[in-house]
Amino acid sequence: MTNHSSPQNPAVTGVVLCGGGGTRMGGTDKPLIRFRGAPMVEQVVTRLAPQVDQLVISANRNLKTYAAFGQVFTDSPMESRSPLTGVVRAFQEVASEWLMICPGDAPLLDTALVKRLRDAAPPSGAAFCHDGYRAQVLHLLLHRSLEPILAAYLDGGHRGVEGWLNTLARSRVVMVDCHDIAASFRNVNTTDDLD
Repeated sequence: MTNHSSPQNPAVTGVVLCGGGGTRMGGTDKPLIRFRGAPMVEQVVTRLAPQVDQLVISANRNLKTYAAFGQVFTDSPMESRSPLTGVVRAFQEVASEWLMICPGDAPLLDTALVKRLRDAAPPSGAAFCHDGYRAQVLHLLLHRSLEPILAAYLDGGHRGVEGWLNTLARSRVVMVDCHDIAASFRNVNTTDDLD
C-alpha cells in the first residue's frame, strides 16, 4: 500500500466486500473462487492495495482464509443482508476520511480507479462508477461524513446501495463515466462467468 495521504488528499481505506451469501452460485464464497490461477479476492487486493493507504476485508465466513489477504473484520450474520452493513462496519473499524468500496468478486479491477473517483468526488460526498450500460454502485468512494446517513438508512430497514445513493442530495454524489474500463467491473455470479 502506498501512502497517498496529505492535507489536500486525505487518507483512503480500501474495503473489499466479501460478506455475500453467494446465493446465485449455491452458497459458494465467491471471492475465494480461483479465476485465472488465483482467488478473486487476491486479485482484487493486488490491484486495489497500491491505490489506497490501508486495506481491509469485510467477510462473514472463512475469516482465517481471508486473513491471508489483509486485515479482516466481520459484521453480524443477521445484519449481512446488505453490502452496506460491511460499509458501516468499515467506518467503525478505520479512521480514514474516505472509503473505497470494491466487491471481492471483481478480479479485473482497474489499477487507477481510486484516483478517477477521488478526482471526481464532491467534498464530503460519494462517487460511483457507470460502465456505459449501468451503474456499478459497489465500486464506490465514500466520505466519512456519510456514515450517519448510511446507518440511518439501514436502521430504517432499507438494504439497496443504489436506493441509498438516491437518497443523497445531488450535490453530494456523482456518477463517474467509466465506460472505457468496463471490463474492470466484471464480477462472477455464475460458473459461466469464470470463463
